[in-house]
Amino acid sequence: MSVHPFQHFLSLDMTGFSLVALALLLSLATYFIASRLYFHPLSHVPGPPLAALTEYYVSYYDLVKDGHILKHLEQLHEKYEAYDSIYRDPRFPKEAWFYAAFTVPQSLFGCTDIKAAKERAAIVRPLFSRKKVFQLENVVQQVVDRFMSSLSKRSGTGEIINLYRGFSSVTMEVITTYCFAKAYHIVEYPNFEHPAMVGFQNSNFTVFIMQHFPFMRIVLFNMPAFIRNRFAPAAAGRVLFFQTLEDQITEILANPSSLENGEHETVYHHMLNPRNGVKFEKEVLKQHGASLVGAGTETVANTCTMAAFHVLDNKEIGRRLRAELVDAWPELEVPLPLEKLEKLPYLTAVIQEALRLSHGVVSPLPRIVTEDALIGGVLVPKGTVVGMSQTFVHLNPDIFPNPKKFDPDRWLVKGAGDTANYLVAFSKGQRSCIGVNLAWAELYLILGNLFRKAEGLELFDTV
Repeated sequence: MSVHPFQHFLSLDMTGFSLVALALLLSLATYFIASRLYFHPLSHVPGPPLAALTEYYVSYYDLVKDGHILKHLEQLHEKYEAYDSIYRDPRFPKEAWFYAAFTVPQSLFGCTDIKAAKERAAIVRPLFSRKKVFQLENVVQQVVDRFMSSLSKRSGTGEIINLYRGFSSVTMEVITTYCFAKAYHIVEYPNFEHPAMVGFQNSNFTVFIMQHFPFMRIVLFNMPAFIRNRFAPAAAGRVLFFQTLEDQITEILANPSSLENGEHETVYHHMLNPRNGVKFEKEVLKQHGASLVGAGTETVANTCTMAAFHVLDNKEIGRRLRAELVDAWPELEVPLPLEKLEKLPYLTAVIQEALRLSHGVVSPLPRIVTEDALIGGVLVPKGTVVGMSQTFVHLNPDIFPNPKKFDPDRWLVKGAGDTANYLVAFSKGQRSCIGVNLAWAELYLILGNLFRKAEGLELFDTV
């Protein structure tokens, strides 16, 4: 068999081209790796080489390993003093990539502009002041009473209750009633499975997907309803909740004077007050309302769940807590006000320990370094995105000995006041949780009422 000279030439030429292309690719790869590992402004910061080479290093742990980036980071981090440097620095704005996935960029939570965030916080902060929380204590107490009534109907039946769903129902009903003067009757819903509440809980993983693959925001939010209901039924409940929220806002904007007939002061009284000098459009009000519900539901519910588990799991903790509550609250018919619950040392210690081990928001919240700064003993150049999980503070054995043990007594010893500075469940600095006073009120009222009034609660098939 003979080969035409042109074919032979073409074969040699293509082989040569392939070798040149391969050499070029290897050169580019070598340049990329060297520039990232040895010449990048952050090359002096210790860490896994693969993390320096690609952002999908985090995507792997968030998506494939089901959020285990925290466990991995715990193995990597040996210094914990960086938290205050990151979150107390007023110059560091939020990083848009992380917060855009929550799809509420115009809310206080999602706003990444420091000046705009400060202005919006100033407008709504009066509603969440300690003074206002005490004025509206009855709003929270009424929801807690309804929750206790729902539990009492199950008393003696031997029914298995998902208490985490129960707590989530209370906290979501509190935030909607407190902020919007609107009850959704979530605590009365069968099995504590109101579609709106379940929708919020089941959409967490979707946020991860939209963070790492931003184009999915367009896909998910423009998906036909029948497809969404088939493949993402939980999302339907969340969409329905947003629709009712939007309907309420539409009515208020059409007739602002209707606020005068409300049951109590709401977030709209502040955001639509002309004296604030800012006019918020409908979409901004909707996003702000959604972010308040999202932020105020699961965080407090997680803390209540953490406390309830350990109180029921440890007989000595349960005995001491109930003894303190009975002594302070001898007559159940007379409600014990928040002001007195706050003064109970052991209840307070249980709440503090539950906050420490439920953490609040566990994902590292990213900030942008706007000027060269020393963080954790490392010089971090301008433009770098930094973040640190609360878990690395709360589980630091140098601050909290035997950190994974639920031990309320650690908050009752001499010097515990200084230790409280390391409780960062509500973050720190100017972007810390604006609803901290309401959250504390909920924790006292929910857990105080539960462990004073509910008897016979036992853990079932859980650890």
